[in-house]
Amino acid sequence: MKYKNILAIGLGLFAVFVALVVVDELAVAEPVTQSKPAPKQPVSVVVVSPQPHTPSLTLLGNTRARHVTQLRVSSNGQLAWLDTSLEPGTLVSEGAPLAKLDMTHLASELAQAQSRVRHAELALEQQLHEQAVALRMLSENNQSSYAKREPQVAAAESDLTQARLALQSTNKLVQEAHITAPFNAVVLSRTVSPSDWLSAGEALFEVASSASMDVEMPISEPIWGKLLPQLQANAVTIDVIDRSGKHWPAQVRFIDPKVDLTTRQRQVVLKVANPYQELVSLMPNQPVQVSIRMISEPLSFQVPHSAMTRDGFIWTINEENSLQKEAVEVLSKNDEFTYVRFANLPDKARKVVEYPLLSMLVGTEVSPEISSEISSEISPKSNSVRLVSREESQ
Repeated sequence: MKYKNILAIGLGLFAVFVALVVVDELAVAEPVTQSKPAPKQPVSVVVVSPQPHTPSLTLLGNTRARHVTQLRVSSNGQLAWLDTSLEPGTLVSEGAPLAKLDMTHLASELAQAQSRVRHAELALEQQLHEQAVALRMLSENNQSSYAKREPQVAAAESDLTQARLALQSTNKLVQEAHITAPFNAVVLSRTVSPSDWLSAGEALFEVASSASMDVEMPISEPIWGKLLPQLQANAVTIDVIDRSGKHWPAQVRFIDPKVDLTTRQRQVVLKVANPYQELVSLMPNQPVQVSIRMISEPLSFQVPHSAMTRDGFIWTINEENSLQKEAVEVLSKNDEFTYVRFANLPDKARKVVEYPLLSMLVGTEVSPEISSEISSEISPKSNSVRLVSREESQ
């Protein structure tokens, strides 16, 4: 009985062994997997080369009339004559008559002043004569200054001096009764009408110099650092552009030696010659654009706006197709491109990443894809551009 049980157990184990062998033989062998390298990130790049470029700076300014003067009357009276053609905007030459006060009262005052001078001269002659007589008649014991009539002569001389000064003052009032243009001017406003009665100090006209106009132009410190060497070298060409788009050549009149305490900006004052000679003149008290063309930059790179990062850097790809971050100086911008100068190897052509990502790391290998459309647009020719600071580029 024991022998039969052992035989049954042995046959069962053998059957299990045979089943395992059959299953192992029938099992499909899994293919051996080979590890593949991770795919490189595709990056759109623009191939750029150094080229000459003339940067320009576009700033905002405000026009100010030069030598704004109010022509006032210096005495009371009625207008005897007024040039009624003097409307605002009229140009007048230096010394041109503008208006005239009635001279009746002034003529009377002038006659009185002349009469006082003559009486003062007569009084002085009388005192001098009496002094000469007194000096001959005085004894040696009576030599006081009063006896010698010295104070009387001094008083007469003072009266004559006062009378002559009064005559000069009246003569000046007579001259000022004829209101003339103090310089070549443009009439800004007229506040009187013919036959008006005027009080001393009342304004008749407001005029400004027609020879030039000031343009006040505030400049921030980053822009000032780039503009100052150009101004010192006198190598800039400046145009003032008004609201109608007309260009007015300008020159630097002076640089304000003070810095604004609130804005921390410097101020350059320009001058525009003959601003009122054209049919459409350059008007004061209006905002204008100031375009400043500077010295040509021989090693400039024209890149898309999107290539600039917020912190003012540019991502490029080296010969090993690895990312690198380079510092640049922004020279200018226009509506399509940004013009930069690389801090290192400024004369070397580069592959510039067109759309940099925040996740990019220096040294990462990428797969560059040259943007033919953008690269074909980049050419040595450049349009009008404007200089910007690093803060503006961010």
